[in-house]
Amino acid sequence: MAAACARVPASASPASEAHGDIIQVKVKEEDHVWDQESCLQKTLCHTRELCRQRFRHFCYQETPGPREALRRLRELCRQWLSPDIHTKEQILELLVLEQFLTILPEELQAWVREHHPESGEEVVTVLEDLERELDEPRQQKMSKQRGLQVPQKHAGDKISASEHKRTALRIEEKLKITRCF
Repeated sequence: MAAACARVPASASPASEAHGDIIQVKVKEEDHVWDQESCLQKTLCHTRELCRQRFRHFCYQETPGPREALRRLRELCRQWLSPDIHTKEQILELLVLEQFLTILPEELQAWVREHHPESGEEVVTVLEDLERELDEPRQQKMSKQRGLQVPQKHAGDKISASEHKRTALRIEEKLKITRCF
């Protein structure tokens, strides 16, 4: 694990102020880099989503004429898809990802978007994990009836169990409805 030392004036205590001491503070570079990368990734994801929304919600009436509307649409599309940065495959993946999210029921869209997927495969993984979670209560009931021990939920879950259950039930109902079509 790499560590860096930063020199900081020791103004925390009156004694150190009088002597002009310098305190050395160790900073874990790996943690700091990871935090920066995570923050940068979230920011890029958020920015990409804003660009996509601007492109998708652009109105013809916002421009003085058809030529300006087309120019503006091209500009917004470039901001969203970044052809100077992304490959053709990456751009196709963004388009497929957007369409895949669009065809999902609203509750599933919201659930998936909370996980900030960057590819269609990530969406599939999130949905499969959700299906397993929804199947888990049924399996637990069957296990209890057979006298088997059931694993407990982790205490560190971000949302309350009741809120999770309500959301899961709504999503499960949507899954049943969409599978019928």
